[in-house]
Amino acid sequence: MASLLFSWLVLLVLSSSPLTAGHPRGHRHHHNNTSRNPRTVLSRRDTDPTDFSWISRWAAIGDSFTAGIGSGYQLGIPLTDDWFCSRYSYSWVKILNYAFGPTVKNFQYPACSGDRTEQIFNQATNLNGPLDLVMMTAGGNDLCLATMITNCIFLAWRGEDVCTQILDKAQENIDTILKDNIRDILSALNGVIKPGGYMIYSGYAPFFDTTNEDCGDLSKQYWAIKEWWWWSYWFSTPLKLTVDRRTKFNTLVANINQAISDVVDEYSADTSIKYKITYSDWSDWGAEVDGQMCSPNGVGLYPEPGQEELQFIKRNTYVAPPAWRELRRRSLDQDAHVDTHEEARVAVEQAIGGPLTEEKRQQFLDHLEAKWAKVNIYDSLLWKSRNPRAEVLHKLDSRAPSPPNCPGDDSPDPTLGIGLPDKVASNFHPNERGHENMAAFALENLVWLRAKELNVQDPICQVTDAFTCWQASGKKAFANGDRMNENYKDFCDAVDKDHPTNTLNWSRRKTYHAGTQDEHEMYIQLSNDASAWDKNQCLDSFSRIINGCDGNDPNNPLDFKFGGSYVRGDYEYQVNPKHDRTLITEMTGDCKGDYKFLWGSYTLRGSGWASSDFGQNTLLSSAKSCVGGGITKWSFDYCLDGDQDCGGYEWKATFRTPIWVRTRCFNNDKVQKGAGGSTNGVGWGQVGCSGSD
Repeated sequence: MASLLFSWLVLLVLSSSPLTAGHPRGHRHHHNNTSRNPRTVLSRRDTDPTDFSWISRWAAIGDSFTAGIGSGYQLGIPLTDDWFCSRYSYSWVKILNYAFGPTVKNFQYPACSGDRTEQIFNQATNLNGPLDLVMMTAGGNDLCLATMITNCIFLAWRGEDVCTQILDKAQENIDTILKDNIRDILSALNGVIKPGGYMIYSGYAPFFDTTNEDCGDLSKQYWAIKEWWWWSYWFSTPLKLTVDRRTKFNTLVANINQAISDVVDEYSADTSIKYKITYSDWSDWGAEVDGQMCSPNGVGLYPEPGQEELQFIKRNTYVAPPAWRELRRRSLDQDAHVDTHEEARVAVEQAIGGPLTEEKRQQFLDHLEAKWAKVNIYDSLLWKSRNPRAEVLHKLDSRAPSPPNCPGDDSPDPTLGIGLPDKVASNFHPNERGHENMAAFALENLVWLRAKELNVQDPICQVTDAFTCWQASGKKAFANGDRMNENYKDFCDAVDKDHPTNTLNWSRRKTYHAGTQDEHEMYIQLSNDASAWDKNQCLDSFSRIINGCDGNDPNNPLDFKFGGSYVRGDYEYQVNPKHDRTLITEMTGDCKGDYKFLWGSYTLRGSGWASSDFGQNTLLSSAKSCVGGGITKWSFDYCLDGDQDCGGYEWKATFRTPIWVRTRCFNNDKVQKGAGGSTNGVGWGQVGCSGSD
């Protein structure tokens, strides 16, 4: 995928004029009175997919994710359509409307918080066409998730079974009615979008990080709302927002996105559909930028100081430490000794006319539900129901998609048609950051569709070269440069002989010198449906990584190689040393050889040499050459990744020799130098090898 940053810059600067008057983030007004050459404009828009001057009439339909509830400021005044539907100034489609510039003469914005596909179908049929472009979100409200947040998160007092039943119902609707409902909307748009026009269908994004259980620890974060249905939570503990529960919610989001994507692919291939359509998938972005709720870097606050890229609106769930809460309580009322818990119990018992047994408590809860049928935060992807405020705007068309028949739909509305305040209803919706990213992904997909139509290169999605050196990135692993330069040639030769010929996006990797200090991996990965192989590019790429990243560095006189990555279009090459090491600036070691009557007993330790072969072709070979054979009891071990068994060196070797060979073979550093290293500074005369042999 192209860089989101680049896509966002395109959004800001490639419109026919900059973001100007009315921009909700407070940019200054600019005025440009220069006349444009219409011939130049027409020529550019026919060849440049990032020119949006072709957009004259367009529309945004859908649910609260497109209405933008909570992002920016609320549009309209009470009792107007904008107010009823909780449309906001900094939704992703409003951002795009500013970016498209003054060529837009008509922007229709019927998106309404709380609308299900049955109402979005009506939005589509009521559009005033023909339109150049339509964008939308739809389907989240069809999951019958109106009570999911109620019973699983915000008012989670009813137990595990109730929450599980709601999750199962949501999945049932995905499996049974969602795709057909989406098809009805897309078919209706076929008579609204002009032939050759465009449709961008944006998906949803998973809300939760699932790294740890902090979010489910009631001593750290408290998601249940005690201010509502206070009878419900006396003397009970809410369900915890565990990793398992969060994973189930995320899975539902993934499943609705898959259903949307499947139908979009189907309509994209349908020749009876006269417009061009694609699915805008921003679902991975929250995890990429640490933008999900329940991140280990957050504590439950909103805004979250540790998460600048948090993508969603949430309530403050932070729980202060007990000592702080006690200090605050005492400071508020030093002399108060009222047992509020006991007062609450008395009040409840007076209301129900007797002791508050568990049976009585459950009966009272059932009574409340029967009377009020669950107050819903009506328009969150995980808390979606009809928006009572907007119901007056809609009447179900007989051709409309199948209603999901959610529990509580036909029950009395305790808000009397006013709906819950947007401060509450906006929870679990994209915030300003989230809408910016939805806009960026939608724009990227629009440019891609436009480039296909114009038969030109997509300027946003084209892959560019990227050269990254691991040492500059802070990595500590390195290996011997000579070994790497030998091995990349072997790797390219091996891939040349055994690479796939009819496989897209294949990869190959090979590890060299496993278990040694010089262990490293060569790796190649193809992407974007590439399959061709170029051995010369392979050789050139690895040579550039190995010898271009490291060399001529006075701080690295032994020229060790840290590796790196080289992306060349659709091909990525990597050299990855495996073991973190302290940079070695000289070959060092120590040696001790003792006389044992029938043999000499030797221990050598070293760093920077004999680091790739367990000493076989270096130390052992050199010792045999000098001693004349007779090396026995050979043992060689590497101390990897901070192992201290080698006394601060990287390896240790022990072996036996014939007697009295220390002076002619080891104390003069002959064997060590023959192995490519040295034990200088240790032993007799501060050179070579100490001991009695």
